[in-house]
Amino acid sequence: MTRAERIRALLDEYARQRYQNEREQRAREREAFARDPELETLRARSLALATQSLRAAMDEPDKEKRRAIAGQMRQKGALINAETRRRLRALGLAEDYLEEHYRCPECRDTGYVGDAPARFCACFERRLAAMETEGAPQEQTFETFNAAFVPEEGGQRERLIKARDALEKFADRYPDVPQRNIVLSGAGGLGKSFLLNCVYERVSRRGYAATRVTAFRMFDEMRKRHMSGGEDADGFAALLEAPLLLVDDLGTEPLMRNITVEYLFLLVNERMEAALSTMFTTNLTPAQIQERYGERVCSRLFDRSRALAIKLEGKDLRLHGIR
Repeated sequence: MTRAERIRALLDEYARQRYQNEREQRAREREAFARDPELETLRARSLALATQSLRAAMDEPDKEKRRAIAGQMRQKGALINAETRRRLRALGLAEDYLEEHYRCPECRDTGYVGDAPARFCACFERRLAAMETEGAPQEQTFETFNAAFVPEEGGQRERLIKARDALEKFADRYPDVPQRNIVLSGAGGLGKSFLLNCVYERVSRRGYAATRVTAFRMFDEMRKRHMSGGEDADGFAALLEAPLLLVDDLGTEPLMRNITVEYLFLLVNERMEAALSTMFTTNLTPAQIQERYGERVCSRLFDRSRALAIKLEGKDLRLHGIR
């Protein structure tokens, strides 16, 4: 098993641990709410406050006003939290009784620590070092990139090699990169997902936190965030906060009213404001992206001062031996 595969397997283990943490938290909530129903009311008020503030921020184009909305939310949230802690103490319970409890408080069972760019937690590194390393299938990495299968006609091989070189340079220099965003476009079967996986593997191997999702998975987290009214927002929040986010096949996700375009703009815009790096692969052209998502999303994705746009052209590589 390669390092990247071990990392993914270990991240799955950490995800299962977080799920167990959440189940235990829900059980504590049920107990506390039964003993003091006002605690459930306070929790509902806290969730509603977060939802209302996010929606207000999404509708507010002015950066300073968005900061003011966030400040007001923190002030109101502090009052709710203070009353919650008081009531828990009155029940003889710890002040953090309603919060998640973690196997590793340092990384909160995410495996990552530090501000962007986050790095693997010491607990994660210890677990990684203890995993077996034999019997590995070959990964999609820059080392396994083989241009011999790429047709030379029309300059296809040369374009793909140039794209490989640019992305390998990005992965080796990350987080010290001049352009934080990448849009890798082209028809299906030209090697876009392969190159995205190469970036993920190289950055992960260097010890930096990276999150790879399909566009459908991204949409699903947007949908859950929208439909739950804020109660199921952790997945979308993780996409917003990931130091390096890699989204494969943008344009294949459902186009749902009030969700797809609005949340994609929020995702791209907030990550740009936070100077976080994002990579998209897509079969769509810039014109098709503008038609599907609107000018605001398109202009941010292809902002030349902050984005690197790479276009692949040629024959389907899956018919020439590259998977």
